[in-house]
Amino acid sequence: MDPSVCVIGGGIAGAGAALALPNTADVTVFESRSVGGRLASRRREGCIYDVGTDHVLLADADLRDLVTDAAGDTLVEIDRPVKQFDADGTISERPEEFPRFSGRDGIDSLVRSLLDISGARVEEGATVTTLDRRGGQWVVTVAGERRAFDAVVLAVPAAAAVVLFEGADWDAAVRGELARAADDIAHRTIDVVALHYPFAFEAEYYGLVSIERASDVVWMGREQCKPGHVPDGESVLTLQLGSLWSAANANATARETAIESAHYVARLVGDDRLREPDWWDHHRWGRGVPTAGLDAALHNRTLDAALAIAGDWVAGVGQAHAALASGLRAGRQLADRLGCEPNA
Repeated sequence: MDPSVCVIGGGIAGAGAALALPNTADVTVFESRSVGGRLASRRREGCIYDVGTDHVLLADADLRDLVTDAAGDTLVEIDRPVKQFDADGTISERPEEFPRFSGRDGIDSLVRSLLDISGARVEEGATVTTLDRRGGQWVVTVAGERRAFDAVVLAVPAAAAVVLFEGADWDAAVRGELARAADDIAHRTIDVVALHYPFAFEAEYYGLVSIERASDVVWMGREQCKPGHVPDGESVLTLQLGSLWSAANANATARETAIESAHYVARLVGDDRLREPDWWDHHRWGRGVPTAGLDAALHNRTLDAALAIAGDWVAGVGQAHAALASGLRAGRQLADRLGCEPNA
C-alpha cells in the first residue's frame, strides 16, 4: 500500500516538501488559511502586489532550475537590478546581483504552481488542531475529524509548531525539547505597505534596500517590474518597514503608517509626487522574520518517528529560498525514511 503523508502548512516550505515527496506517496496538504503563507499577494483595481515576501531570490543554480522547471510560465523573472541606500539616503550600486522571481499572478501563484505539479491533495481552510502518535501512525485532527497518516511534514510557523508540540499525545523526549526550542526562536515584526499611484514612476532599478537595515523603510520594490502585476501608466510601490520603526510605532494606525512611509520614499527618491498615493494597503506580520534557527541535530531526531520539520524558522534565514530549501530537504528525508525515491 502506498504510504500516506500529511503536510501541515501550505506555504513555500510545505510546497517544497510536497514536491520532493515520492510520487508513490498519497500526500495531503492542510493549510489553515490560503495557500502561500508569507508569500502573500493581494489584488485591487487591476493591480497585483505582494505583501509578504517581495520576491524569491534564486542564487543557487540547482534550486533555480528545479523551480523554473516546476513552475513553468507561472514564474516571472524581475530583470531590473536592486540598488542600495545608506543612512543619508544616498543611493548606490550593489556589489552583486542574483536572479529574482515572482509569480505572474502574484507570488502566491508560485506556491500554488509547485503544489499543483506535486500532485498533492490540497485542503485550504483546514486547521490541524492536534498531532498525536498512535500505534506507529500519526493522527491529526482537522475540523473535529481524526485522520491517520504514515508520516508528517510539519511546515508551519514556529508559534503554531509550539502549540502542536505542547498538545501532542506523543511519548518522546524530543517533543518537549522541540516545543521549547521553537518557542525560544525570536522573530522580528515586519510592516508592509503598498502605495498606488495613477502615473508611471520610472526608475532604472526594481528595488532599493537599506544598507544599515535600521532605517524606517528597509525595502522599496516597484511592482510594475513584475510582468502582469500593474497596468501600464500606473505604479505600485511595496515597502517593508524596519523592525525598530515597527516596535516604536506599534500603535500607529494603518493610515498613519502608509502616509509616513510615502513621505519617506518621496524624500529618498527625490519625487514629491510619491507623497500622495491615491490608495494604499498595509499588513503587519507580527512574527515576520526569524532571528535564529533550529538545531539540526534536534529536528533530525524526529525522523525515526516519520516526522520532518520545515520552514524559515528551521533554517534560521527569513527568506523564501531558505524556506523552500528546508521543505525540499524535509520531503527528501521522509522519502528516505519511507524507503522511496524522492520526486525532486
